[in-house]
Amino acid sequence: MVSSIQTHITHNKGGRWELIKAPTIDSEGKKVNCYLDEDCSLHLQIYSSDGLFAPPYSQDSAVGLIIGVGNVGERLDRALSDRMSTYLSRDGGLTWAEVRKGPYIYELGDHGGLIVMAKHNQPTKEVIYSFNEGKTWHEIQISSTPIDISNIIIEPFSVSQEFVVYGQVYEEGASDGSSSPSDRGIIITIDFKGLHEPQCKGSDRPGEGDSDYELWSPYDGRHGDVKCFLGQQVSYIRRK
Repeated sequence: MVSSIQTHITHNKGGRWELIKAPTIDSEGKKVNCYLDEDCSLHLQIYSSDGLFAPPYSQDSAVGLIIGVGNVGERLDRALSDRMSTYLSRDGGLTWAEVRKGPYIYELGDHGGLIVMAKHNQPTKEVIYSFNEGKTWHEIQISSTPIDISNIIIEPFSVSQEFVVYGQVYEEGASDGSSSPSDRGIIITIDFKGLHEPQCKGSDRPGEGDSDYELWSPYDGRHGDVKCFLGQQVSYIRRK
């Protein structure tokens, strides 16, 4: 049976639904072939009963940021395939960018100023992190042996820079050199405070050239530059 599941989004509490616009370029700078196809859009893994994919994720402390796993095309690809990638929106779901090929597990920290991700459902020794919302990524080895990372967590408000990674240790096969998850669990803590850039400044002057903060207003894109949301204009101060 061919899946016909599609992802739609609403910006007015269900009054109007529409498909999610596909990114114009991918994380490698290549043009997304389906962008000009009216039947092609971005579809997200909203819920996966088998745990193969992380659901879309956001936090109140990182207003406007959403991260999720999905694919571009006419419909959602339910199989774990090379078509799946990890995507991020900075404007409440209006537009999206591919930040990494493949499905990842992720967590936000430092008011959205830090994103930590790891490969999902495949052995890895590393996590990757970004201080600029996915524009550039850095790798850090956290284990000498491959591990199957189940999740990355942080304190409830996602404002710190300390993360906990947990999963299962992979063990090498006896004859063919293959590996598989063992019964041995592992918990690893990661503290990024020593790697952080200089402390952000200018929260009282958002939008000015020397401020690290900006004013952001949610909107659905229907009225050009008029950023109206549910009949009113609301502004939030957030990191650039």
